[in-house]
Amino acid sequence: MAAQREKFMNGTRAKKFDEKKSEKIFNLMEKFAGYGFNKSHSAAYAQISYQTAYLKAHYPLEFFGALITSDMDNTDKVLRYIHDCREMKITVQPPDVNLSDHDFSVCDNKLVFGLGAIKNIGSKAIDSIIQARENLTRFESLEQLCEGVDMQLANKRVFENLIKSGACDSLGQSRAGMMNDLQARMEQGQAKQRDEKVGQSSMFDSFEVDTGENSFSSSSFEEWSDGDRLKLEKESIGFYITGHPLDGFTQELSWFTDATSATIAEAGNRKAVSLAGIPIKHLPKTTRKGDKMGIITLEDLQGSIEVILWPEIYSQVQDLLIEEAPLLVKGEVDSEGTLPKVIAREVFPLADAKQHFHGQVMIHFRTLGLERETLLAVKEILASHTGKNETRLHFIFPDNKERIVTVAPELRIHPSDDVIQKIQTLLGEDSILFE
Repeated sequence: MAAQREKFMNGTRAKKFDEKKSEKIFNLMEKFAGYGFNKSHSAAYAQISYQTAYLKAHYPLEFFGALITSDMDNTDKVLRYIHDCREMKITVQPPDVNLSDHDFSVCDNKLVFGLGAIKNIGSKAIDSIIQARENLTRFESLEQLCEGVDMQLANKRVFENLIKSGACDSLGQSRAGMMNDLQARMEQGQAKQRDEKVGQSSMFDSFEVDTGENSFSSSSFEEWSDGDRLKLEKESIGFYITGHPLDGFTQELSWFTDATSATIAEAGNRKAVSLAGIPIKHLPKTTRKGDKMGIITLEDLQGSIEVILWPEIYSQVQDLLIEEAPLLVKGEVDSEGTLPKVIAREVFPLADAKQHFHGQVMIHFRTLGLERETLLAVKEILASHTGKNETRLHFIFPDNKERIVTVAPELRIHPSDDVIQKIQTLLGEDSILFE
């Protein structure tokens, strides 16, 4: 394999493939060669790989729907698949009492979550929801849902999780309002179903009027905050659907992290890594000396990984773990066990990543049309945001030649929202990077 590396890389360069990606692919092949199978086994795998790739390329909605349904009990895999969907611009629709089947399905070129993905909702309750929907064509309100679904098969927890997961959003009421109205709506539904069983009906059923007796209004009820909404989605499904606490940190993730839960396994033992995520589980431990330490499960956009916090770091971040705020973890990989872990060396809020940054700042210029005034403006920005991080200017010429210039020590900067905003306003997005 070592003899083939140069040949492979020369071929990728000739076809102008990305150098780092090509090297990564060859490293995977080289690793596999250490335990590769015979030709017949390889041929069977190749055929399955081709068929799988064909389905993913030509029927991506159906492909991911089947894939997620088959791995519904594996949260890490589901998170990775949903992330892949978003990368491919596939819209993943939250569960919906008016659209969802038991399993994942395709509707209006969207991948729709199945009701079976919601916790504490049994198959009989789901069947009752689908049957009631077919009888009505569509649920128009929480009242209709509670009256149509067999209340002997769906208890309060079922309806609560439907609301928390977003499955009732199409009913046109706020989640907080529906949760507030739920008890009364269920009692109203139970009363109507009891009357129907004994052959009784309200005299008002014959008229399309609102008596006002059982009317409720959730329109003025204050909706849950984004944080509460996401937290309750995770509680009812096991992961976030309509967003993720990391969604607001896109720039920080690109600037200050170099690994994810999905790529840690590819990193070598003791390799230094930086990754970000939400501490979704927290297991306190005690060392042999009696000091407190902890093991947390850090969830990012692609899955989760365990992070070991030794006593010195653990004492500093206990409050952050309780808040479940997005964290940036710098540490090293421990891949000696069954599953790789990260041993933390630094942990701090992701929102404070710029304040904790120690590294190299790179500012990119395209020389075509570049004027002296622009360079002087950049110099002025650097001079007003001095720090200790080495700062370099990366000039890209029209013929794709490049030149990197290291600025004088007095122009080194400390990252801040202000300096980033000023540089990007002057030079464009992605003109400043932290390495």
